[in-house]
Amino acid sequence: MVERRKNLKLLVLCLVVIVLATIMSYAIERDFGKVVVTPVKLVDESGAGIAGILFRPKVATAENKMPGILNLHGLFNDKRAQDSFSIELARRGFVVLAIDTLGHGDSGGTAQLERFMSGSDPTYSMGANTGYLYLKSLPFVDAGNLGIIGHSMGGIESQVVAAMNPDHKALNPHGSMLLGIPGLRNILFTVARFEEFFREGEERTETMVANQMLIGKLGLDEPIQWDTTYGDISAGTARRVPYVNMSHHFITITNKAVAETVDWMRLTLKDGRKDIFWIEPTKQIFGWKNLFNLIAFVVTMLSLIPLTNVLLTTEYFKPVAQPRPEGYVASTRSWWVYATVNTVIGAVLFLPLTSQVFQFDKVNAALPFMKVQMANGLTLWYFAAAAVCGLLFTIWYRRSAKKAGVTMYDLGISYDRTAKMDWRILGKTLLLGGICFLWMYTLQGIAQWALGQEFRFVWPFMRRFSSPIRFASFWIYLIPALTFFLVNGGLFLFGQARQREYATPRRTLFVWWVKNCYACLFGLFLIWVIQYLPWFLGISGPGLPALGLAGGDSIMMWTLWLQVLIPEFAFLLFLLTWFYRRTGKVYLGAVVVSSLVSWFISVGGALAP
Repeated sequence: MVERRKNLKLLVLCLVVIVLATIMSYAIERDFGKVVVTPVKLVDESGAGIAGILFRPKVATAENKMPGILNLHGLFNDKRAQDSFSIELARRGFVVLAIDTLGHGDSGGTAQLERFMSGSDPTYSMGANTGYLYLKSLPFVDAGNLGIIGHSMGGIESQVVAAMNPDHKALNPHGSMLLGIPGLRNILFTVARFEEFFREGEERTETMVANQMLIGKLGLDEPIQWDTTYGDISAGTARRVPYVNMSHHFITITNKAVAETVDWMRLTLKDGRKDIFWIEPTKQIFGWKNLFNLIAFVVTMLSLIPLTNVLLTTEYFKPVAQPRPEGYVASTRSWWVYATVNTVIGAVLFLPLTSQVFQFDKVNAALPFMKVQMANGLTLWYFAAAAVCGLLFTIWYRRSAKKAGVTMYDLGISYDRTAKMDWRILGKTLLLGGICFLWMYTLQGIAQWALGQEFRFVWPFMRRFSSPIRFASFWIYLIPALTFFLVNGGLFLFGQARQREYATPRRTLFVWWVKNCYACLFGLFLIWVIQYLPWFLGISGPGLPALGLAGGDSIMMWTLWLQVLIPEFAFLLFLLTWFYRRTGKVYLGAVVVSSLVSWFISVGGALAP
C-alpha cells in the first residue's frame, strides 16, 4: 500500500507538471493575452481541406489593419514547426497564418511531391496559395502589405505563391533554394552554414557567397556579402542573404534566423517603422514555448512508470509482473561482441533502406496501403534489422544456448521452463499496453482540444489523429515497429544479450539502459559523426559524400533525421528497459514503445498519393 500511494503521488505530480507546462505554452504563444490564436479550416481548389492557425494581434481590426504573413513549413513537417516565426511576428504587430500544406498535418489531400519537385506545374503550391488568398481576404489584414515565409519545401512553395501573386511585398525562403523566378519582391534568402540541401555549389565562407548561379537568381550582378542588404525596398528589388551558423533542420529555431525575418518584415511591410508593437528582434520568447512543450512531452511518457506501477498492484493486472528470470547472463566478452555486431548491422542497413522512401513512384506502387512516406523508410529498416537479428539469434540459440540449458523462459519469452505461453497473462499484458497508450493519447487530446497545444519539441510527436487514414496508418506501422522491438529490443537485448545485475536496482537500470543504447544506437551515432563532425570542424563538407560513401538528398534527409531519431530512440530504450525489469518479460515494453513510434510517425508524416 505504501508503494501504491507513492506511485499515485508521482502520477498526480506528473499531471500537475503537464498541466502547468501546457498552460505556459498556451500563454507564451499568445504573448500573455496580446495575441489571439485560432484554428482555421479552408478548402483548397482541389476540394481538399487545409488546416491552419491564425495568429492575430488583439488590436488588429477592420479599422486598424495590420500586415499579413503566410508561414509555410517544410517537407514531412507541419504548421507548428514554424511556431518560432508565427509567435515572434505576431507579437510585433503582424497577422500570421501558418498552414498545413496538402498531405501534411491536419490538412487533407496528399503530398504530390513528384509533381511539386519537378516544377512541371508552376501553379501547384500544395495548397499554399489557398492560404495566401484567405489571409489577403481577412478584414483586419492590410492587403497592401503581405509577406510570405517558408522553410525548406515551404521556401519553394513561398516562391511559387509569390509568383502567382505579384501583390506580395516581401519573401523569405529559409533553408531552401532559389528558383530564379523573375519579379519576386524583396527577397530575404536565409542560408544555413551547414545546409544539407540546396547548396547550389556556392562557396561557403564567413564573408561571401561567390556563386554566380545564386547571384543571378537574386537578380544581382556582383558578389554578395553575407548579412548585407542590396537593392531598393520601395522598388521591390531589395535582397539580403543572412548567414546562420546552424544546420538545415534547426534553422527554424535559431535566434538569428528568426530575428532576420522579423526585421525584414518590419523594413518591407511597415516601411521600416518601429511602432508601438516593436520589440528588438533578438528578444525572443518562442524558445520557452518549445521548452514547455518538451517538458509536457517527456513527462507524459515518464508518467507511464507510476501509472504502470499502480495498475500492477491491482488483482487483475498483478500477474503481468512476473519475476525476472535469472538462469542466463551473457558473459562480458560475449555481450560486447553481440552488441557491437548488432549496432553495426543496424547502421549498415539504415541508409540504404530508409532512403528508398524517396523513390516515390516505386514505393507507392509497391506499398499502396502505406501512405506515410517517412514511415515507409523506417518500415524497411525495421523488418530488415529484425530479420537479420532473428536469424543470428536462431543460430546462437540452436548452437550454443540450447546446449547450455538456456530456455525461452530465461530469455523473457515463455512463462515457465517448458516454453509454455500463458495466453491469459499475455492478453492482460496487451490490454495494459493499450491502457498506457490511451493514457498518453487522452492527455495529449485534452491539451490539444482545450488549449490547442501539442506535446512535442518543434517537430510532430504527440498529436491527435486528424483523419481515418492517419488512424489506420497507426495500426499498419505498428506491425513493423512491434516486430522490431520484440526481436531487436526483446529477444536480443534481454535474451541473447542479457546483462548482469549490479549493486542496486537503480544502478542496474541505468547501466542496462546505457549499454542498450550502445547496442542499438552507437552505429547510427557514428553515421551522424562521420556526416557532421568534419563539417562542424571545418575540415570538409558533409562527411559521407566527402568520403564517397553516399550522397543525394535521400541520404541527406535521413542523416539529418538521425538528429531527432537518436535522442528519441534513446529515451524509448529507457522505457523499454524499465518495462522489462518491471515485468520480467519482453512484451509490455515492446507494445508500449512500438505504439509510441508508430504514433509519432503516422500523425506527422506526409501522406503519399
